[in-house]
Amino acid sequence: LSIILLCFLTGCSLEPEQKEVDQLKAAQDRGKFIVGVSYDTKPFGFLQNGQPAGFDVDIAKYIAKSILGKDNSIEFVETKGYDSISMVAAGKVDFLIAATTITPQRQLTVDFSDPYYTTGQAILIAPNAKIVKIKDLNHKKVIVQLNSTAEKTQQTFAPQAITLKYKSHKIAFEEFKAGNGDAIISDEALLKGFVTDNPKFKILPFKLSIEPYGVVIKKMDDNNQLKTEINHALEKMKTDGTLSKLCLLYTSPSPRDRTRSR
Repeated sequence: LSIILLCFLTGCSLEPEQKEVDQLKAAQDRGKFIVGVSYDTKPFGFLQNGQPAGFDVDIAKYIAKSILGKDNSIEFVETKGYDSISMVAAGKVDFLIAATTITPQRQLTVDFSDPYYTTGQAILIAPNAKIVKIKDLNHKKVIVQLNSTAEKTQQTFAPQAITLKYKSHKIAFEEFKAGNGDAIISDEALLKGFVTDNPKFKILPFKLSIEPYGVVIKKMDDNNQLKTEINHALEKMKTDGTLSKLCLLYTSPSPRDRTRSR
């Protein structure tokens, strides 16, 4: 009783200290990586014939094979934009690759690889919307994804806009198609993927930001060997031409047609 009382007063715990999980060693022990990807960020992550596909998915497969030395050494888990960072921080996935922008705020919670792709935020408008510049969004209904960098952009450049926040890109685009918004702010690469399937909508010809995408990794107290290995794999992708080929396949200029030809 005295020991319990002492622990209560001093704030110590009777439970054993939890050991930090090494995601690289965990993947090596199980023989595969558990990777978070998005299913609603075409052309980066989407479902094709019921299976994950896209730019990020192919990069994840390359990384897994490069590190573990074998094919089919990966298990995909769907992540939503609004909670994807927390999944990595909690160790629910070994790493995340889901069109995620590297930001100082996110780096307080998780770690990132070197950038593997850079885009910028843009504005997608409805066919009859009278919007030609960012300030025209004030007093209009603007759709953004919850917890995305687009939220801050909209608040900065069009603070008087009526903001509609949705938990996923899929829901946001469905609401937009249904006529429930005048515009969407999102990464241009994702907006192009949407316009490929919905050509009546228009992307305004300017960018609002620079968005470097990185692989998201859990922070480690010591040297993060998984981050080192992922960066090595990304560098290898650049030098052997794989990254350039994937960029051509998925991000120029007709992702839908190129995906069909695979």
